Order: sequence, then structure tokens, then C-alpha cells
Amino acid sequence: MSAATRRTKRAPFRACRSCHALVPKEVDRCPYCGSTDLTEEWAGVAIILDTEKSVLIKYMPVRVEKPGRYAIRVY
Repeated sequence: MSAATRRTKRAPFRACRSCHALVPKEVDRCPYCGSTDLTEEWAGVAIILDTEKSVLIKYMPVRVEKPGRYAIRVY
């Protein structure tokens, strides 16, 4: 499977380009940061349950302040 195929075959989510939050496709505004810049081109999922104890949060490309589902990479 090529990289282009992996990027386009997605779950029913779009990623916010500002905060990387994954939101349902029918949502037009990110509930985390309020941005309307959403894309279907993203890769990888990080689920953050506790922002205080998460080790993964240190390696995220954006600052994560709320628990939720986030894209690792947004194109």
C-alpha cells in the first residue's frame, strides 16, 4: 500500500490543522480550538486520556491541553 493510499483511506474523521484534534466529518468547526481549517488528509492516531500523566503528549507535534483523539501528522 502506497503512502498516498494510506493517507486517503480514513476513518470518519477530519483533522484540525491548528491543534490536530480529530473531529467527525460532519463537524465544520473544531470544538477544541475553534478553527475551521479541517482536512481529511492525516496519519496516525493518539488518544490522550489524561494530559497530566501522558508520556505520549511530550512527543506530539502540537500542544495538547484537553483529553481526546488527535492526529499524529496532518498534511
